[in-house]
Amino acid sequence: MLAQRKPSDMHIQNELQAPHPNLCLDIRNLMLNEVSNDVEEDSPAVRELATRLRQELSLFEMDKRDAFHAVAGADAGSQVLPLASRRYAVISALVYSLPSGSRFFLPPESIIYPYTLSGERFNGTVSLRREAKLFETAYSFIETNPEIRLILVDGPLALSNWWSMTGQRRDRQRLLDAVNQFLRLCMEEDIVVASVVKRPSARYLVYHLKLQDETDLPDAFLLLQALRPGERTEVFSPRASLRRMVRVAPFMDAIDYPIYSFYGRFSKDWFIPPVRIDLPAFSLGYLDEIADYCHWSSFWKGIPLPIVRADEEVRISRRFMGEIYNEIVSCVARLTGGISHLAPYWGEGGWMGV
Repeated sequence: MLAQRKPSDMHIQNELQAPHPNLCLDIRNLMLNEVSNDVEEDSPAVRELATRLRQELSLFEMDKRDAFHAVAGADAGSQVLPLASRRYAVISALVYSLPSGSRFFLPPESIIYPYTLSGERFNGTVSLRREAKLFETAYSFIETNPEIRLILVDGPLALSNWWSMTGQRRDRQRLLDAVNQFLRLCMEEDIVVASVVKRPSARYLVYHLKLQDETDLPDAFLLLQALRPGERTEVFSPRASLRRMVRVAPFMDAIDYPIYSFYGRFSKDWFIPPVRIDLPAFSLGYLDEIADYCHWSSFWKGIPLPIVRADEEVRISRRFMGEIYNEIVSCVARLTGGISHLAPYWGEGGWMGV
């Protein structure tokens, strides 16, 4: 005879079987209210700040012209293979040349990390080595292709404090050495250099204009409200801006060449913020040409074409890593007869095909 279910048990079961849309509705209402209320509250102050930016900054209209006939874009990529035993990462970098469409890269590198070391330290190591690989690859490319007139690098030349606090000391030094050697060679070969920061989150310009006590918003968001499509800001020094902060910028000070920056709005889309362009002092004489070329070649989401093509070629997707993992499983099974050593980290097996 079946035991009679207590009312309390039935209540618990009903709660467990409650349809998910109820929770989804609460989440929807929460986020809708939070974001809408914040935007409504912040809008007057943001409009005022945008007006001040237009008044206090020197703004310039950019032309659309192919100011350089031989251009290269450099980008780096990384991906992690998380096994239950340890973490494996792979990093690579590639330079894509226009108009030839040629690709240049050095052999990729792997990183093996045990779980006894923190995930934050592992992520920092991957980031530092990936960026070092980027500049080392760009350096080797310039050695064999001195006819390039402009090289665009994906990522910052104005290196923030984050880079001085992450990873291990030897990896931080490797990155600094790679950046300085790359810039030195470009100056010697009279090659114009600019880096493209696609998702800038810094507040260099806010500090440059001494607005840090009036807003906690980043440069790119404020300039999305202030700049019209096809406009750029004046050039400013991120190093000088950081010196107005309480914190120092040891990584930026360790670069042998002064780095300057400007923001350019290369897209008409309302949801694409301006891009930050960093350039060394020896390339300042080509400021207008750099800005005009980036504006002319930004066909896709406001990003210059050489960077887009380099990103497409070097990107390491999870799907690709999953395919490699399946090949590893087959190979290890043939060699050892067992594959339990390749068990994925809990929760990661889905995209790895397990």
